[in-house]
Amino acid sequence: MSDSFVVELAGAPGSPGQASGPARVVHGPDDFTRVRPGDVLVCRFTEPSWTALFGVVSAVVTETGGVLSHAAIVAREHGIPAVLAVPGAMTTLRDGETVTVDGGAGRVTG
Repeated sequence: MSDSFVVELAGAPGSPGQASGPARVVHGPDDFTRVRPGDVLVCRFTEPSWTALFGVVSAVVTETGGVLSHAAIVAREHGIPAVLAVPGAMTTLRDGETVTVDGGAGRVTG
């Protein structure tokens, strides 16, 4: 029996587009150094101190927020997909596992 990772989560579309990459679960600024180019940022929310990460990651998934949240606005500015208000994203998505974010449909799959 394989230990395959299969998940489909739904949230609010925050910034259109699709991207795939390794999920990087970030709890706060102490985790910023773990983020690598192409990672999918997975976090509870973002605020201005997180803005530099948007130039590195391929997509953003948050557990809270909406289309006017910091994550959505900055993701749109950087042209990367974002899905917001995804309950349990930080515990459901495994750090390092490849996920796909569809920011237009509000879906995260892996």
